[in-house]
Amino acid sequence: MLQQTAGLWYIEARPINSTWVPGLTLRISSFMTKCLYWDERNETWSTDGCQVGEKSTPERAQCLCNHLTLFGSSFFVMPNHVDISRTAELFATVSDNFVVLALLCAFFGLYLVTLLWACYADRRSSSKRKMTLLEDNRAGALYNYLISVQTGHRKNAGTSANVTARLFGSEGESDTHNLTDPNKPVFERGAVDVFLLAAPFPLGEVRNLRLQHDNSGGGPSWYINKVTVQDLQTRQVWQFLCGCWLSADRGDGMTKKTFNAAKNNEIASFRNIFQTRTSTGFRDEHIWVSIVDPPSRSPFTRAQRVSCCMSLLLCTMAINIAFWNIPVDQTSPVLFSLGSLQITWQEIMVGVESGLLMFPINILIITIFRSIRPRIVLKSRNKEEGNARPARVTVPSVLRETEEIISLLIRSPRNKMSNIYNLESTADLLPALDKLHELIQLMQGVSESEPHWVYCSKFLLGGLSHLMLCLEQLDERDFLSAEEYQRTRNITNLLVRKAEMVFTSHLAYCPPPVKRKKGTSGCWLPWWCVFLGWFLLLSLSAVSTYFTLLYGFQYGREKSIKWVMSLGLSLFQSIFILQPLKVIGIAVVFALLLKPVAVEESEEIEEVLLEQQRKCRQYTGRETL
Repeated sequence: MLQQTAGLWYIEARPINSTWVPGLTLRISSFMTKCLYWDERNETWSTDGCQVGEKSTPERAQCLCNHLTLFGSSFFVMPNHVDISRTAELFATVSDNFVVLALLCAFFGLYLVTLLWACYADRRSSSKRKMTLLEDNRAGALYNYLISVQTGHRKNAGTSANVTARLFGSEGESDTHNLTDPNKPVFERGAVDVFLLAAPFPLGEVRNLRLQHDNSGGGPSWYINKVTVQDLQTRQVWQFLCGCWLSADRGDGMTKKTFNAAKNNEIASFRNIFQTRTSTGFRDEHIWVSIVDPPSRSPFTRAQRVSCCMSLLLCTMAINIAFWNIPVDQTSPVLFSLGSLQITWQEIMVGVESGLLMFPINILIITIFRSIRPRIVLKSRNKEEGNARPARVTVPSVLRETEEIISLLIRSPRNKMSNIYNLESTADLLPALDKLHELIQLMQGVSESEPHWVYCSKFLLGGLSHLMLCLEQLDERDFLSAEEYQRTRNITNLLVRKAEMVFTSHLAYCPPPVKRKKGTSGCWLPWWCVFLGWFLLLSLSAVSTYFTLLYGFQYGREKSIKWVMSLGLSLFQSIFILQPLKVIGIAVVFALLLKPVAVEESEEIEEVLLEQQRKCRQYTGRETL
């Protein structure tokens, strides 16, 4: 504890000759200072070990002590003082000093123009965000894979051709599927397209992916960057690091390629993680760059990003003008010195205080917008589900359906089915049904149940149920004889009952995998939190604008012009130097820690799965599948 005592004496001396102009006044002041500390042992004030320093003034005492004593000092650097009560008076000077007001009007005008463009771009990209349920999925196939295809960012990387894909696993292979969506363009430059592929049984460990296009359209060349395949039942993920052209006139001139699944060391390599993190960082974490090309599947829209940038800019302006050109504290200790460059404690504290005032609330707003769960409204399908039977059934369509069911089941070696020739007449139906009967007997004889037999029996039950519905719409005139027609119906009905018993038996001993619990893929906020984000954003922007104008009117025109120039340098440094360095630094850290990028999950998966189940119920006429 320090105590200072001081006294002042004033002596005025005037000359005798009072005609002397302007006269002489002599003022002499003296003060007395004493340094004391509280002696806790004797419980009294003491001067032992303390003396007054030569830098003492009437307002401040310098004490030099040879023992430890508690001292108090100011920790924070106060911003420039502004009198809020003079708001009306300062705002009345706008005609003399419109520099800051003109700058804010320019920023707000640019913001409104950019916001209109962002809303238009969001409306266009909203349709591209949807997941695609492949139209050529078999309606009875319910083992689902999510295929995420990432087109590269190179010039003319998108394709106008029709692309097909096929998966090869350790326990079978899928059919060749057309990766197309009638409601949106696919495989545009820099786009990420997600498709739901349904297989009749688990493919096991996915080892290969075959991609091909027909080289059609005005720009068929396609640069494929990466493909991710996810088993929605087991949540297992395989990545295919393609990084090549599928083109007749670029790269190696091939439009059909088979890619191998990446190994763990390839996925966790420094190069792969660094490239992925850098691309994601600039498109999502660099708030300014992300306005132009945000991630296609991010809930953080362009309009929200533009508004967050405006809020961040206004907040930066308010803090910058509050601490601009503050008096330099000569007594502030120098913490770092390199030649003529010196960093003082005062400068460090200004930086810390600016960060504490600016970043927490802005980071909170960005986090809210980034973490809002998309609002998905499931459409009612009751009327469509009520019409379970096909609109028109012919003998060729029945033969084709039966042939497709067998051709899909023989793709798994575990089913031990031989291929069949084309079914040309109703006489070929009975041999085809005999092959399906052999498969049912094989599944009955399996001692240990597992997911393969569960989904195979489910697919077979669905296919036979659909075939039974089709036969009911035919009559005996479509067959060679009434006896053949009746026998075909009886055998099909018998196979349906047997397939149902086999499916129930396997399902009891090997239930399907438990669905992922909600909330395990991350922390999502309810959709109405968007209103909270906008409220915080507008409030922060209004407060920042008010104080920026208040300080600008108080500084005057000349100082305001100097502040605008220093603000421009600060913004340039933040946008083009600090933000990119932050993104690259984070990418390097993640790459050194060998932490792969997490696979994105979305609530839209549930909607697409429900759509596939609805198609299955309509196809089979059964509610239990």
